[in-house]
Amino acid sequence: MNDGQSSTSRTSNTNNYFKSSKSINELVLRLGEFEEIHIICQHSDTKHKIPRSNPFLIQADIKKHVNRHDNITNMKFSRLGKLIFSTADPVCAAQILNLDKILETPISTAVTFENITEKISNL
Repeated sequence: MNDGQSSTSRTSNTNNYFKSSKSINELVLRLGEFEEIHIICQHSDTKHKIPRSNPFLIQADIKKHVNRHDNITNMKFSRLGKLIFSTADPVCAAQILNLDKILETPISTAVTFENITEKISNL
């Protein structure tokens, strides 16, 4: 096999590894042990940033919509106008991922994981 074919097969294997028919919430719930899940919330209109607000107001709004809000270990604003929540609880992460507004600001969410120690099985 020449180099062109081997790199193509490696690329296709890598692409298949990241594909799943499951939703991101289901993937979060199926993960095993990990140290932290970071949920990134940004304004749904990418031209705008989430307005900086009193953290206590944001916390009160999160308490209304997230049952397991006690498991949020950190909340911070990024320089890019995004709000980042950290938790080790997959149910709490899934609830945050389902948010569509924070303080009446429309948001979209994404997730990043750190130090995953188990593979996702049966996907």
